[in-house]
Amino acid sequence: MKKNTIGLAVAALALAASPAFASGLNSVDVGLSAGTLGYGPQVGMTIVPNKFDARLNFGYLSYSYNTTSNGVYYNGHLKLDNLGLLGDWHPFAGSFRITAGAFYNDNRFNLTGQPSGAGTYTFNGTTYTAAQAGSVNANVSFNSIAPYIGFGWGDGGSGAGLHFTSDFGVMYQGSPSASITATGAAADPALAKDVAAAQSQLQSDLNSFQWYPVIQLGLVYRF
Repeated sequence: MKKNTIGLAVAALALAASPAFASGLNSVDVGLSAGTLGYGPQVGMTIVPNKFDARLNFGYLSYSYNTTSNGVYYNGHLKLDNLGLLGDWHPFAGSFRITAGAFYNDNRFNLTGQPSGAGTYTFNGTTYTAAQAGSVNANVSFNSIAPYIGFGWGDGGSGAGLHFTSDFGVMYQGSPSASITATGAAADPALAKDVAAAQSQLQSDLNSFQWYPVIQLGLVYRF
Protein backbone atom coordinates (compact mmCIF):
# COMPACT_ATOMS: atom_id res chain seq x y z
CA MET A 1 0.00 0.00 0.00
CA LYS A 2 2.98 2.33 0.47
CA LYS A 3 3.02 3.77 -3.07
CA ASN A 4 -0.74 4.35 -3.05
CA THR A 5 -0.58 5.99 0.39
CA ILE A 6 2.23 8.34 -0.61
CA GLY A 7 0.47 9.24 -3.86
CA LEU A 8 -2.77 10.01 -2.08
CA ALA A 9 -0.94 12.04 0.55
CA VAL A 10 0.79 14.17 -2.08
CA ALA A 11 -2.49 14.74 -3.93
CA ALA A 12 -4.33 15.68 -0.74
CA LEU A 13 -1.59 18.08 0.34
CA ALA A 14 -1.52 19.75 -3.06
CA LEU A 15 -5.30 20.13 -3.08
CA ALA A 16 -5.44 21.48 0.46
CA ALA A 17 -2.74 24.04 -0.28
CA SER A 18 -4.50 25.38 -3.37
CA PRO A 19 -6.13 28.80 -2.83
CA ALA A 20 -9.27 27.78 -4.73
CA PHE A 21 -9.88 24.86 -2.41
CA ALA A 22 -9.03 26.71 0.80
CA SER A 23 -11.26 29.66 -0.06
CA GLY A 24 -14.31 27.39 -0.17
CA LEU A 25 -13.85 26.18 3.42
CA ASN A 26 -13.65 27.76 6.87
CA SER A 27 -10.01 26.69 7.18
CA VAL A 28 -7.61 24.01 5.96
CA ASP A 29 -4.46 22.71 7.64
CA VAL A 30 -1.59 20.51 6.51
CA GLY A 31 1.23 19.08 8.57
CA LEU A 32 3.10 16.06 9.87
CA SER A 33 2.53 13.66 12.75
CA ALA A 34 4.51 10.81 14.30
CA GLY A 35 3.79 8.13 16.89
CA THR A 36 2.60 4.56 17.25
CA LEU A 37 0.95 4.67 13.80
CA GLY A 38 4.26 5.62 12.18
CA TYR A 39 4.99 8.98 10.64
CA GLY A 40 3.51 10.90 7.75
CA PRO A 41 1.42 13.83 6.56
CA GLN A 42 -2.00 14.84 7.78
CA VAL A 43 -4.60 17.04 6.12
CA GLY A 44 -7.55 18.61 7.93
CA MET A 45 -10.43 20.97 7.35
CA THR A 46 -12.86 22.80 9.60
CA ILE A 47 -16.50 21.87 8.98
CA VAL A 48 -18.04 24.04 11.73
CA PRO A 49 -15.63 26.48 13.46
CA ASN A 50 -14.90 25.50 17.08
CA LYS A 51 -17.17 22.46 16.74
CA PHE A 52 -16.38 19.93 14.01
CA ASP A 53 -13.26 19.06 11.96
CA ALA A 54 -12.42 16.29 9.49
CA ARG A 55 -8.96 14.85 8.87
CA LEU A 56 -6.97 12.43 6.73
CA ASN A 57 -3.99 10.90 8.56
CA PHE A 58 -1.23 8.87 6.91
CA GLY A 59 1.25 6.70 8.79
CA TYR A 60 4.20 4.56 7.69
CA LEU A 61 7.09 2.84 9.45
CA SER A 62 9.42 -0.02 8.54
CA TYR A 63 11.37 -1.69 11.36
CA SER A 64 13.46 -4.87 11.69
CA TYR A 65 13.65 -6.82 14.94
CA ASN A 66 14.20 -10.32 16.42
CA THR A 67 11.76 -12.44 18.40
CA THR A 68 11.16 -15.99 19.67
CA SER A 69 7.87 -17.92 19.62
CA ASN A 70 7.37 -21.48 20.86
CA GLY A 71 11.10 -22.13 20.82
CA VAL A 72 11.64 -20.86 17.26
CA TYR A 73 13.91 -17.87 16.70
CA TYR A 74 12.83 -15.39 14.01
CA ASN A 75 14.29 -12.41 12.20
CA GLY A 76 11.31 -10.10 11.89
CA HIS A 77 10.17 -7.13 9.90
CA LEU A 78 7.39 -4.84 11.14
CA LYS A 79 5.57 -2.63 8.64
CA LEU A 80 3.09 0.03 9.69
CA ASP A 81 1.08 1.36 6.77
CA ASN A 82 -2.29 3.01 7.40
CA LEU A 83 -4.66 5.70 6.20
CA GLY A 84 -7.27 7.17 8.54
CA LEU A 85 -10.42 9.22 7.97
CA LEU A 86 -11.24 10.95 11.28
CA GLY A 87 -13.88 13.32 12.59
CA ASP A 88 -13.22 15.66 15.54
CA TRP A 89 -15.80 17.12 17.91
CA HIS A 90 -14.77 20.06 20.12
CA PRO A 91 -17.34 19.87 22.97
CA PHE A 92 -16.04 22.98 24.76
CA ALA A 93 -15.38 25.10 21.65
CA GLY A 94 -11.66 24.94 22.39
CA SER A 95 -8.66 22.85 21.47
CA PHE A 96 -9.81 19.67 23.27
CA ARG A 97 -11.41 17.21 20.86
CA ILE A 98 -13.09 13.82 20.87
CA THR A 99 -12.29 11.80 17.76
CA ALA A 100 -13.88 8.87 15.96
CA GLY A 101 -13.24 7.32 12.57
CA ALA A 102 -11.59 4.39 10.84
CA PHE A 103 -8.24 3.40 9.36
CA TYR A 104 -7.41 1.38 6.30
CA ASN A 105 -4.96 -0.89 8.09
CA ASP A 106 -2.16 -2.64 6.20
CA ASN A 107 0.02 -3.18 9.28
CA ARG A 108 1.80 -6.56 9.31
CA PHE A 109 4.70 -8.66 10.61
CA ASN A 110 6.86 -10.82 8.36
CA LEU A 111 9.11 -13.33 10.13
CA THR A 112 11.90 -15.57 8.78
CA GLY A 113 12.88 -18.52 10.97
CA GLN A 114 16.53 -18.96 11.88
CA PRO A 115 17.96 -22.30 13.11
CA SER A 116 19.51 -22.42 16.58
CA GLY A 117 23.26 -22.57 17.11
CA ALA A 118 23.10 -26.35 16.61
CA GLY A 119 21.47 -25.86 13.20
CA THR A 120 18.06 -27.07 14.37
CA TYR A 121 14.48 -25.88 14.78
CA THR A 122 12.15 -26.84 17.61
CA PHE A 123 8.44 -27.01 16.78
CA ASN A 124 5.96 -28.04 19.48
CA GLY A 125 8.79 -29.49 21.59
CA THR A 126 10.22 -31.61 18.74
CA THR A 127 13.63 -30.81 17.24
CA TYR A 128 14.24 -30.90 13.50
CA THR A 129 17.39 -30.18 11.54
CA ALA A 130 17.47 -27.19 9.22
CA ALA A 131 17.59 -29.61 6.29
CA GLN A 132 14.39 -31.35 7.51
CA ALA A 133 12.49 -28.12 8.17
CA GLY A 134 13.61 -26.27 5.05
CA SER A 135 12.70 -22.59 4.76
CA VAL A 136 10.61 -21.38 7.71
CA ASN A 137 8.44 -18.25 7.51
CA ALA A 138 5.71 -16.67 9.59
CA ASN A 139 3.31 -13.86 8.73
CA VAL A 140 0.91 -11.85 10.89
CA SER A 141 -1.74 -9.54 9.45
CA PHE A 142 -4.80 -7.68 10.77
CA ASN A 143 -8.26 -6.58 9.69
CA SER A 144 -7.99 -4.16 6.78
CA ILE A 145 -10.62 -1.79 8.27
CA ALA A 146 -9.94 -0.72 11.85
CA PRO A 147 -12.38 1.58 13.75
CA TYR A 148 -10.77 4.25 15.96
CA ILE A 149 -11.90 6.25 18.97
CA GLY A 150 -9.88 8.67 21.05
CA PHE A 151 -9.31 12.21 22.24
CA GLY A 152 -6.66 14.87 21.88
CA TRP A 153 -5.92 18.52 21.30
CA GLY A 154 -5.97 20.58 18.14
CA ASP A 155 -7.08 24.11 17.36
CA GLY A 156 -10.79 23.91 16.55
CA GLY A 157 -10.99 27.55 15.49
CA SER A 158 -10.18 29.14 12.17
CA GLY A 159 -7.07 31.06 13.21
CA ALA A 160 -4.23 30.79 10.73
CA GLY A 161 -0.72 29.78 11.75
CA LEU A 162 1.28 26.92 13.20
CA HIS A 163 -0.52 24.61 15.66
CA PHE A 164 0.46 21.63 17.81
CA THR A 165 -1.78 18.54 17.64
CA SER A 166 -2.04 15.35 19.68
CA ASP A 167 -4.11 12.17 19.59
CA PHE A 168 -4.57 9.46 22.23
CA GLY A 169 -6.84 6.51 21.58
CA VAL A 170 -7.24 2.92 20.43
CA MET A 171 -7.65 1.29 17.04
CA TYR A 172 -9.60 -1.97 16.94
CA GLN A 173 -7.76 -4.18 14.45
CA GLY A 174 -9.40 -7.51 15.35
CA SER A 175 -7.66 -10.78 16.19
CA PRO A 176 -4.41 -10.99 14.22
CA SER A 177 -4.19 -13.73 11.60
CA ALA A 178 -0.99 -15.76 11.99
CA SER A 179 0.53 -18.37 9.68
CA ILE A 180 3.74 -20.42 9.86
CA THR A 181 5.11 -22.41 6.93
CA ALA A 182 8.04 -24.82 6.66
CA THR A 183 8.83 -26.14 3.19
CA GLY A 184 9.92 -29.50 4.61
CA ALA A 185 6.46 -30.11 6.06
CA ALA A 186 5.09 -31.10 2.66
CA ALA A 187 7.05 -34.38 2.82
CA ASP A 188 6.93 -34.94 6.59
CA PRO A 189 3.49 -35.35 8.25
CA ALA A 190 4.99 -35.21 11.75
CA LEU A 191 6.69 -31.92 10.98
CA ALA A 192 3.48 -30.57 9.42
CA LYS A 193 1.59 -31.43 12.63
CA ASP A 194 4.19 -29.74 14.83
CA VAL A 195 4.30 -26.63 12.61
CA ALA A 196 0.49 -26.42 12.86
CA ALA A 197 0.79 -26.59 16.67
CA ALA A 198 3.40 -23.82 16.61
CA GLN A 199 1.10 -21.71 14.44
CA SER A 200 -1.77 -22.28 16.87
CA GLN A 201 0.45 -21.15 19.76
CA LEU A 202 1.55 -18.04 17.86
CA GLN A 203 -2.09 -17.23 17.13
CA SER A 204 -2.90 -17.61 20.81
CA ASP A 205 0.02 -15.37 21.78
CA LEU A 206 -1.32 -12.63 19.50
CA ASN A 207 -5.00 -12.71 20.44
CA SER A 208 -4.48 -10.02 23.07
CA PHE A 209 -3.41 -7.53 20.37
CA GLN A 210 -6.92 -6.79 19.09
CA TRP A 211 -6.72 -3.24 20.42
CA TYR A 212 -3.79 -1.15 19.21
CA PRO A 213 -2.82 1.92 21.29
CA VAL A 214 -2.52 5.16 19.35
CA ILE A 215 -0.36 8.08 20.47
CA GLN A 216 0.39 10.65 17.75
CA LEU A 217 1.97 14.10 18.06
CA GLY A 218 2.13 16.58 15.23
CA LEU A 219 2.50 20.09 13.88
CA VAL A 220 0.14 21.59 11.31
CA TYR A 221 -0.08 24.91 9.52
CA ARG A 222 -3.59 26.30 9.24
CA PHE A 223 -4.38 28.51 6.25
